Amino acid sequence: MDARPGNRPLRALGAVLALLVSLLVAAPTGVAQAAEAAPAGDALSIGDPDALGQIDLYVDPLCPFSGKFVRTHGEQISKRIDSGALRVNVRFVSFLDKYSASGTYDIRAIYAAYVVADQSRSSDVAWRFIEAIYAKGTQPKEGGDTDLSNDQLADIANQVGAPQLAQDLIRVGLPIGFDPHVIANNNLDVLHQFPEPGVPLVVINGQPVDEDSDWLTQLPG
Repeated sequence: MDARPGNRPLRALGAVLALLVSLLVAAPTGVAQAAEAAPAGDALSIGDPDALGQIDLYVDPLCPFSGKFVRTHGEQISKRIDSGALRVNVRFVSFLDKYSASGTYDIRAIYAAYVVADQSRSSDVAWRFIEAIYAKGTQPKEGGDTDLSNDQLADIANQVGAPQLAQDLIRVGLPIGFDPHVIANNNLDVLHQFPEPGVPLVVINGQPVDEDSDWLTQLPG
């Protein structure tokens, strides 16, 4: 005999809770890793921790200038990461969040990037995801009418080879393992310690450099 109609909402709720429990059991530990790296805290570190070249890169997911930077330098950065010559500590901020169509895009994109890196354990996958969300035609416009939904972010994660669990966590959208608000706020506090606290900002050996210069030549390897 079929269950009473009144029980159906409870069964649906139970299914959702079961999914959340499965996600929590296999959820990240709070340490975002990408291949050789084992970063923790507010930086998403991508690349060999022993690389001769080391940079901090401050970006905002919605920022058009951050997008232009990644599109301009992304391929060279990727090559240096792959060769073991460069480690990039990506420090996301979210001060443009309020200018996204949803009002939450920055925070959701930051969380997605952390989950992709943590679940894939791959510098290649982690950096390709960052390149993908900044790609022309994909990165939402500041003040635009639309941005990327959780499902769209999960689809991008799938396209770059992130594991299924990463995709599931992104779709659910709960801050399991990482709090993107805390990450973004902490990075913004550090960013404001520099003379010109805008993004994108490249920092080498604790000193900001002109991101429009040939800063890659300043790095060994």
